[in-house]
Amino acid sequence: MSSDPWVGCVVSIDCGDVLGTYQGHVSTVNKGEQTISVTKAFRNGILCNNPVITISAMDIKDLKIIKTPVEATDLPEIRKIRSDTPPNKKDASYDTTPLKNKKENGRTSGYHSSNGHGNQSRATPTREIDIHNGYSPRSTPTKDQEGLFRRRASSESVARGRNKSSSTPKKIERQHRYSVRDDCFSAPLDTFMDDFDFEKNLALFDKDAVFEEIEKTNVGIVKAGDKKPQKYRCDENVLQSGPVIYRQIKVPSGGKSEKEYVTDSGLVVPSITYKLRSKLFETAAKYGFRVERQLETVGLSASEMVLQLLGGSNRLNPKNAHQQPTVVVLCGPHIQGAQGVNCGRHLANHNANVTLFVPNSIDAIPCLSEELKLFDLTGGKKISSTNDLPATPVDFIINCLDNHENKDLSQPWYSAIVEWTSQKKAPVLSIDQPSDEAVIQTKWSLCLGLPLNLHEKCGKVYLCDLGFPKAIYKEAGVRYVAPFGHKFVIPLHVRSDEESTCR
Repeated sequence: MSSDPWVGCVVSIDCGDVLGTYQGHVSTVNKGEQTISVTKAFRNGILCNNPVITISAMDIKDLKIIKTPVEATDLPEIRKIRSDTPPNKKDASYDTTPLKNKKENGRTSGYHSSNGHGNQSRATPTREIDIHNGYSPRSTPTKDQEGLFRRRASSESVARGRNKSSSTPKKIERQHRYSVRDDCFSAPLDTFMDDFDFEKNLALFDKDAVFEEIEKTNVGIVKAGDKKPQKYRCDENVLQSGPVIYRQIKVPSGGKSEKEYVTDSGLVVPSITYKLRSKLFETAAKYGFRVERQLETVGLSASEMVLQLLGGSNRLNPKNAHQQPTVVVLCGPHIQGAQGVNCGRHLANHNANVTLFVPNSIDAIPCLSEELKLFDLTGGKKISSTNDLPATPVDFIINCLDNHENKDLSQPWYSAIVEWTSQKKAPVLSIDQPSDEAVIQTKWSLCLGLPLNLHEKCGKVYLCDLGFPKAIYKEAGVRYVAPFGHKFVIPLHVRSDEESTCR
C-alpha cells in the first residue's frame, strides 16, 4: 500500500511524557526505517524551530489523524512575521491567512494590520486558526480558543527571541520572566481540581493506628501515667491517719440545747444554754480572763470580720483612700455595748469612718465608760441622739443594743433606731446576739466561745475564739477541742437531721 494517501494529513502524535506530543502535517512516511516526518510541527503547543521533525515508530504511543489532506488545504498558513518590537512585549504576531483565500482574493485576511512602524496587531479572525484541536474550518472561534492560540503565539515569540544574538542579558532575563508567567497562567480552567472534601479525607485518617505506630517506634518515650510520683512537700501528710472524729466537743446534758452546728470541715459544735455560758465566763475570770481581756478579744475578732466583709485589701488600701467605708456602731449601756465600742475603736484605727451611738443612761457599767474614753482618742464621731444618725447611706451597721438579761425595747430611742436601720438597708452584724428573735433585721451573728441556740432570723452564725484553755472548759463541764483550725473566727452551719444520723 502506498504512503501517498497519508502525506498532507494533520496528525497528533503522542510520544509519552518525556518527548511530548507533536502536531503537524505529514510530509513523508518511511516504512523501511519505520519513521514518520511532519512539517510545521508543534511540540506541546509550541511551534518547533526545525522545519521537519522525524519521529521513530518506537517512540510513538498514540497517533490520531485530525484532518485529511483535503481538509488540511483550508487551514491557515502559520509563519512568523518579522517585528522590530522587543521580544518581551506581547505584540509579536503570526500571519495566519488561509492559503485558499490568498489564491482566490489575491490579498491577505484574518490576522493582518500594520501600525506604521513595522509592528503588527491582531484583528478579529473570520475563520478557525488552531489546526490541532479539531475545530471546524468555517466556525468562528470562541474567546477561550482565541486566548489559547494567543498564549501559544506569545510563548513562541519569546522562545525565538532568546536565540537572537543581539539580545542583551537584561532582555533575556525579562523574556524568561514573561515566559514563566505565561506558562503558569495559560492552563485551561477545566483542568482545576474540584472542591476538596475535608470531611471525607479526614474520615480516611485512622488516628489510633497512627499513634500506635508512633508508640511502637518510640519505645524510649515515657508515658504520663508511667511517671514516678513526685516527692511529698514538707507540709503534706505521708502516713495515712486514722478515722476522723467529728464530734470532739461534748457538753453536759443540763447545758446542752437542741440545735447543733457544723464547721466547714465537718466538725460538730453543739449549742449551749446561756446559764452554762455564764458559768464558763465566770470560771475564765477566776483564772485571769477578766472582762477587759474578754472585751479586747471580742472587739479585735469582730473588727477583723467587719474589715473582710467591707472588702478587705480591695477596699482599704492607699490607692482607694477616697472611698473610706462608713460604719455605724449601735451600743447599749451594758457589756454587749462595751464590746461594740471596742470594735468601733479598732475599725477607726484602720481608717474607717466610724459613728458611735450610745444613749444617755445612768445605768452604764464601768467598763463601758473606759471603752468610751479610749474611743475618743481615735477621733471618731460619738452621738447619743437618734436625730444625729447619718442621713446619708452607710456601708455597715454593727448592732450591740440587745442584752441577755433585759432589753430596752420600751425606750423611745430604741424604736427610732429600728426604723432608721430598716430605712438604710445596710448589712447588719450583731455581736453576742440573744437567743430569741432579733428585732433589728440581722445578716450575721457573732457568737462567743460556744454558740447559743439562736433564732433562724438571726442570720448566718459565726463563732469567735476567746482564747480560753481546755482546763477552763473542763472545769465548766465541757470536753473541748478547738474547732477553729488556723482562724480565729469561723462560720457555723445548722446541722441537718441526715447529718445527725450519719455521725
